[in-house]
Amino acid sequence: MRKKIVWGIITVIVLAVLLLPLADKTSGTTRVIVDHTNKEIVAPSCYDQADLTNWIDEMSFGNALHELEYDIRDECSKEYLKEGKTSVLMRIFE
Repeated sequence: MRKKIVWGIITVIVLAVLLLPLADKTSGTTRVIVDHTNKEIVAPSCYDQADLTNWIDEMSFGNALHELEYDIRDECSKEYLKEGKTSVLMRIFE
């Protein structure tokens, strides 16, 4: 009887970790391009489409978003650099 209770608790904990929105949609360590003149964040795959100035730099997404408080204005970059939380299971399948 105790084994069933223990396995039930373990199952609930594993499912909670996999299904609850705990992970960021875009990791804070993802490398991005920032334009300091426009105070804008651009995904590297959207570099050619973005209208950037000469004052650009590369840094982590977390630093650009939280420390510098730059915005994601480009539609292409918004598609690649999503904000918010997602479940661990969804991050695994992406």
